[in-house]
Amino acid sequence: MKETPEKHPKFDPETYTDPILEECYRIKAEISAQFKNPGEYYAYLKAMQEEDKRNGVKYVSYYDPSKRIPPQKSDDNEKNTQ
Repeated sequence: MKETPEKHPKFDPETYTDPILEECYRIKAEISAQFKNPGEYYAYLKAMQEEDKRNGVKYVSYYDPSKRIPPQKSDDNEKNTQ
C-alpha cells in the first residue's frame, strides 16, 4: 500500500535511508577494512571464542541432530506421480 504525499509531505523516497541498514553497512565496512578475506575473519572469531571458553564463558548449541525429523512425503505427491 502506497502512502500519499499528503500524509507525509517531508518524506522523499529518493533520499530516504534506513538507519538500521546504514549501521549494518558501517559495520560491514569496518570488518572489511580490518580483515583481508573471510578466512581471516573466521580465524579471528574462533580465537575470540576460544578465549571466551578459557575465561569461563559457556556456549550452548541449539542444534540437536537426534531430534531432527525427516520430511514426510504427502499422499498427494504419490497420487500425482502415478
